[in-house]
Amino acid sequence: MTKEHTFFVLTICTAFLGAFLLVFPFIQYLVFGLLLTYILHPLKRRVQLHIRNRILVALLMILLILVAVILPTVYLATKLVREIRATVSMVTESPNRDAYLEKVEGWIQRVTGEPADLHVYKNQLIAQVRGLLVRAAPDFLGSISEWLLGFFVMLFVMFYSLQSGRGSFERVRALIPLAPNLKDKLIEEIKSVTWAVVYGQVMTALIQGALGGLGFLVFGVPNAILWGSIMILLSFLPLIGTPVIWAPAAIFLILSGATARGIGLLLWGGILVMNVDNVLKPRLISGQSNIHPVVVLLGVLGGLKLFGFIGLVAGPLTLALLIALIRFYEEEYLGLKAG
Repeated sequence: MTKEHTFFVLTICTAFLGAFLLVFPFIQYLVFGLLLTYILHPLKRRVQLHIRNRILVALLMILLILVAVILPTVYLATKLVREIRATVSMVTESPNRDAYLEKVEGWIQRVTGEPADLHVYKNQLIAQVRGLLVRAAPDFLGSISEWLLGFFVMLFVMFYSLQSGRGSFERVRALIPLAPNLKDKLIEEIKSVTWAVVYGQVMTALIQGALGGLGFLVFGVPNAILWGSIMILLSFLPLIGTPVIWAPAAIFLILSGATARGIGLLLWGGILVMNVDNVLKPRLISGQSNIHPVVVLLGVLGGLKLFGFIGLVAGPLTLALLIALIRFYEEEYLGLKAG
């Protein structure tokens, strides 16, 4: 390697490292922007049949994202604030609050055999919750500011990505150091896995939220639509998931004296809602590609740990890419055929 080549390699590696450090704080929003651009590409092509102006088409796609994300978020946030206020008011101002505590005390005594006096801890708990909220408020406001800035970056990336034509894709394709047939196979594999993961995650979330909300409606839990919508969001988190919503609701029904409805909601959540995540999600994802459900599970969990929320897609996609490359090497260079 000549001095010129050495200088060029060192320079480009240094520039790449610097660029990565600059982009890293916004990497999640950058990936989300590119992913949404990819998902919206078929719709963009349909719109371009009627509207030739690329800038106008990009603006329409951005408007679609704004309507699809901001309006539901504002609605859910408003509903959630109202529900929190109503719940706090019920606990602090309701004349029946002491009766609720006595029911809970009686249930604890029946289970443990020891008397319980929750009135002693009530004021301490309220003080601790207030202190927690005061301490968390600055971090929460900071998170909102960071999210708004990241959301702007995502829309900015989407706007210019949606305007790019076939030439940008071909430039990226040309940089892949593989034979043309392997390039096509690799690109198709990435497309297949990306659609599979997105399809599996989104469909599972919608089904879980719908079933959870329906369970709340059937068993008489208020605001079924609100809690169903929240369960849609929580279903993306495999280690937390929807039980943090329906399980406390079922326990509250049991403690309130509605034992049959509470047990019914527990069974509904445990048998139907949870099994959607345990059974349906891997089948939805693996059914759209050659990726094994175990790889999907490891990819999602590992991706969440390493990359955060984008790991839901980046994790399985990384493992699938590795498996595809190994298979290509076996087929093209070792002469082995896939079994």
